[in-house]
Amino acid sequence: LAAVAATLKGWQFKPSGTEGYRTAEVTLGGVDTDAISSKTFEVNTVPGLHFIGEVLDVTGQLGGFNFQWAWASGWCTGLAL
Repeated sequence: LAAVAATLKGWQFKPSGTEGYRTAEVTLGGVDTDAISSKTFEVNTVPGLHFIGEVLDVTGQLGGFNFQWAWASGWCTGLAL
């Protein structure tokens, strides 16, 4: 098990390209929204630090929903500043 872990940890690769926005998808994970103010997007424990968009653990359906989330959360943060 340790050997497998060491092999996977040391595995390096370089992507050769992308398929662009036509097939782009979002992955799960990111900053936990419980740690963020829903009004200002400021980190509850670090005044002055804000997280917006896809860095947050928010996942939407394909078709522009994630872009809309990124733009809307940025706009809301801007208003709060």
